[in-house]
Amino acid sequence: MNPRHHPSADVLAAYAAGTLEPGFGLVVGAHVEQCAVCRANAAAFEAVSGEALSELPQADVAADALTLVMSRLDAAPAPAQAVDTRPFTDRLPLGKRKWIAPGVWVAAVQTPHALDNRVYLLSVAPGMPTARHEHTGAEFCTVLQGAFRDESGLYTAGDFAATDEDVDHLPVVEGDEDCVCLFATEGRLKPKGLLGRLAFAYADV
Repeated sequence: MNPRHHPSADVLAAYAAGTLEPGFGLVVGAHVEQCAVCRANAAAFEAVSGEALSELPQADVAADALTLVMSRLDAAPAPAQAVDTRPFTDRLPLGKRKWIAPGVWVAAVQTPHALDNRVYLLSVAPGMPTARHEHTGAEFCTVLQGAFRDESGLYTAGDFAATDEDVDHLPVVEGDEDCVCLFATEGRLKPKGLLGRLAFAYADV
């Protein structure tokens, strides 16, 4: 898989530093897991952060600090070595699916986030419409399956998209496969048109 759309350097740096809200970090992580380029860049940011820590002033520690740390390590259980190889969607802490229309469902992702923010999985079948909408803040999206197109281009599996309150768009599913995307949004989306408002109100997660 060779994604063509990636997080900005600022977003990747924040992801590597662990300063993104968990839901937004999860969306970036979904992309990083599928993108060798961004994995390497994130690792480079982590290395830079580690180097910065090494340059901090030294602090005094107790004479027996090393002995205490080693004794705790000896007493700790060995970490599990197994890697979870399930598909990414199967590893998400999902709430119940809510069907919005035939072929269209949404499910909340159970991550810590601000009260007004949303983290969710959305699946739209080929040929099913979405609603034109605006945003009240930042939105991160990673395509997990299928593809969609909007005014900014084509996004396929693995691609990352970031939008904000200046964006007004109408995503449309491309191809003959369900499009499944992981989203994190600041605040609520602002649909345009009556049908869009009804769909968004019913789909609120």
